Amino acid sequence: MSELKPQTTKLTMRSVFSNEAPSFQEKNDENGLAQLGYKQEFTRNYGFLSTYSFALSISGLMGTISITYLYPLWAGGPAAAIWCWFAGALGCLTIAWSVAEITSCFPTSGGMYYVITHVVPKRHVPVVCWIDAWLYFTGAITGAASTDFGAATLLMNIIEMRSDYTFKASRGQTTAVAILIIITHGIINSFPGHVLANITKYYCIVNIGATIALIITLLAKCPEFNSASFTFTKVINSTGWKDDGWAFLFGFLQVSWVMTCYDATSRMSEEVHNAAYLTPLAIGSALTTTAILGWILVIVITLTMGSDIEGILAAGDQPIVAIFHIAMGKTGATAFLSLSVVILWFCGAVATCYISRSLWSFSRDRGLPYYKFWYHLTPKTQAPTRCVWLIVFINSCLTLINLGSTVAMNAVFSACAVATDWSYIIVIAAFALNREKMGVSRGPLHLGRFSKPIMLYSCTWTIFLSIVFIFPNYMPVTKENMNYTVVILGAVFILAGGWYVIDARKWYKGPVSNIDEEYDYGTNIEVRNSSEFNNNVNENDTSTTTTSSEKKHTAKVHVAEVA
Repeated sequence: MSELKPQTTKLTMRSVFSNEAPSFQEKNDENGLAQLGYKQEFTRNYGFLSTYSFALSISGLMGTISITYLYPLWAGGPAAAIWCWFAGALGCLTIAWSVAEITSCFPTSGGMYYVITHVVPKRHVPVVCWIDAWLYFTGAITGAASTDFGAATLLMNIIEMRSDYTFKASRGQTTAVAILIIITHGIINSFPGHVLANITKYYCIVNIGATIALIITLLAKCPEFNSASFTFTKVINSTGWKDDGWAFLFGFLQVSWVMTCYDATSRMSEEVHNAAYLTPLAIGSALTTTAILGWILVIVITLTMGSDIEGILAAGDQPIVAIFHIAMGKTGATAFLSLSVVILWFCGAVATCYISRSLWSFSRDRGLPYYKFWYHLTPKTQAPTRCVWLIVFINSCLTLINLGSTVAMNAVFSACAVATDWSYIIVIAAFALNREKMGVSRGPLHLGRFSKPIMLYSCTWTIFLSIVFIFPNYMPVTKENMNYTVVILGAVFILAGGWYVIDARKWYKGPVSNIDEEYDYGTNIEVRNSSEFNNNVNENDTSTTTTSSEKKHTAKVHVAEVA
């Protein structure tokens, strides 16, 4: 066998505020991350299967479709359920693949937020990063809270059905169950990262298998199918809006909520092997799977649910319970609805996981108050435990909204879709318009010449839906049925913007490098002192070149090479 010899190589570190084209295509993930300005701190536990499964778990498929089917059904009946998913899924896929391409360039736990440093003029980076980060956190956290609330509501509806509706869950009981679910997510995410990674690896089999099994069972057990004309063309407007076409548009909420949080998997990039390729591939393929299987499931549910739409909508908080009961009987409905609860539980667990990484990353960039406290990995588990339990606390507080108004709690669904998608299109638009002029080269996975038109279409689609989702869902509007989405988003802009103007602009400078001391990489990496990274933000000079007079220090290590 040939002798192993140490080899040293110098790799110049880019400033995270440089517009120099990134090069994150080498096999060594640690060196690639170092090029982006960060040292490796997480353990890389995820391969393609576990990463794909993680991405698929965000959408939830059978579970999330079950708890959101009421939205298109109420907005426009059977036709809205089917065609809003079809058209909406195409729009969502343009966002998903856009995010995938961008992730291929910048695979960090900062996700889309980090990308702003490379596609926005230097002087605007801090304020754009600040607003984008808080939009993202609003959407991600409300998404996790609404998932757990949906799981709790579905579980209580199953119990009601099993009791032949002699039992009726109170708001307090549903809220307590939701908070209990949230706490279990905190517990599982406090374990070492490989625990969730190993569980996640097999989740895609359960999720896809359960969805296919449900489709087959509904078709086999349904006593009577709806006609094709009823299934695909019947419009029933239950919103109170006089214009059926306008009401129909509210049906897009289902697919927009199911197919969201596209960069959740991006936030796990620092724990993925070959992250520049496998992470974006997992994002795109998982969302494509959701779009196709989801549409088939929606068609089958609509085909087998019966024709009494008014009765189904009046049956309870989750009409899917009545639909499954009609199609499969009490036993079959209980089995698949219980499986949906399990899938939703796992969806909430991975949501807590990626949001904790997002908060940890934002703390690394000094964006949170007391960032030194939050920027911490528990030594024994290498998990951001403090961030995990911060999320548990916030989600529990959000769930308490249900004690006052279930309608207000349901507004959290809309806020999730709008806030997260807006945090994406800010970055997507800047990337599409500025990538070439700012010298950002593509990663190993990209859309080629279709990249810019797809990205610009995704932005147009998101703006269109955002306008729809802030309007009242019901007419006439009362304080009980008001759509509070605009209130939630308005509060975010006012609080985040006000905080920045009054205080944060004095100390928040956007993403900063954390490589400021000798650090063990797989090669010699020549690193500019991170204090220079941070000081560069205050300069108005837009030059992307560095001079030989800049202070540097070197982290020296060796890699073994087969001679």
